[in-house]
Amino acid sequence: MRRTPWMVAATLVGAATLAHANPFFIGRYGGLREGPTDPGPFSMYWNPAGLARPGLHIGLHLQALSRAATYDRDAESNGVPAEVADANAGEATVSAFGVVPAVAVGYGFEITNDFVMGVGAGAFVARAGAASWDTDLAAPEAYPGAVDGPQRWAAINTSLIIFSPTCGVGLAHKPSGLSVGLAPVFNVVTLSTVRARNPDRTERLFDQSGQLAEGRILFEDGEAFGVTLTAGAKWQPADDLAFAVSWHQGATYKVNGNAYVTFGVAPETTAKAQIPLQVPDTVRLGADIGATSWLVVRPLAEWTDWSVMDRQVATNKANGEPLLVIERDFEDTLAAKLRLDFLVDPRWIVHVGAGYETGATPARTHEPGLAESDSWQVGAGFTVDLSESLRLSSSYILQQFLDVDVDDSLQKPSVNGHYTDRRQYVTLDLEILL
Repeated sequence: MRRTPWMVAATLVGAATLAHANPFFIGRYGGLREGPTDPGPFSMYWNPAGLARPGLHIGLHLQALSRAATYDRDAESNGVPAEVADANAGEATVSAFGVVPAVAVGYGFEITNDFVMGVGAGAFVARAGAASWDTDLAAPEAYPGAVDGPQRWAAINTSLIIFSPTCGVGLAHKPSGLSVGLAPVFNVVTLSTVRARNPDRTERLFDQSGQLAEGRILFEDGEAFGVTLTAGAKWQPADDLAFAVSWHQGATYKVNGNAYVTFGVAPETTAKAQIPLQVPDTVRLGADIGATSWLVVRPLAEWTDWSVMDRQVATNKANGEPLLVIERDFEDTLAAKLRLDFLVDPRWIVHVGAGYETGATPARTHEPGLAESDSWQVGAGFTVDLSESLRLSSSYILQQFLDVDVDDSLQKPSVNGHYTDRRQYVTLDLEILL
């Protein structure tokens, strides 16, 4: 490699930390205004039926997010001998901060007295992740790879971005209040990851002859492309009542990249490699209910088909040899959220929200990379009309994942231990109405 046998110096790009209870989902356009009933410019993402309203609408979104997580690898449950516990057990930490922009534009016009058509375009990074685990500078020098931490058998550095330029069209029937929309999404995937590996998938540090056994596998510059669809419908029978549903199509991306492999002191090998990345279908339901003249209640529900993620196997494209096997066995997820909008005065709206989401990852396949447990979230924010044509929104959301204890890991090497995870989001949205 262009790196020592025990440390990989890889440049990884990423948009943000792994986020949301749908693994690596970070789309929070509009902050607490999110959802399929959203009438703003980012209906381009949430539900293209919302494009069907007259006028020009421009949305600028900026999201800052942070993550703090730990993995405490238990020596006993992972069968780590006492003499190497300092190298192969103990607590690993990761903390990260990212900023993610997005833009959406929509234009609607009346085509008859009864019908409004809208078209739009946008650029999103709805799914992304970057994680670089902290190094263990106190690791024993006798075991060079230990500086990457006890989680290195599952994750050292990872970067994933799915960039999704989108266009769409919406059509509304004014007398009935019914609108529908459709948007093709052009997804560009980039992926890089590096982790420790031995040929026999164990975690031994030295072989029987006393030579260094621990190596590294780097999957770098992975790329894929795919087109998916977003479709939705919205029914607004009255000004203070609306119901909506949207569907985001999933896909399995065959990510092609370069693999660099070193086992112990053996020479580096390189190969063209491929790894599947399964992204599931998602269905969202939402309603806007005007409870009083000053309160709007917005329940939201979400189902995501994460059971499509069974396992990931990176293979050598030349001969089909498996280079990396990651057990997933994910489960479908459900989310329930409640948003309350308080109309303080004609210009100001205060938002509060809470929710609970089930995690996709069962304990037996939990690991320090792409894995999440059940989580709860709370948030607050505001929307203010700066002028007749300019609106500003901001939200803060705290997401706390339930701690996970794993004692029956299916991963090889095993990753039994204690996991914690907390994430925070701040969103800023500027809406221009012309």
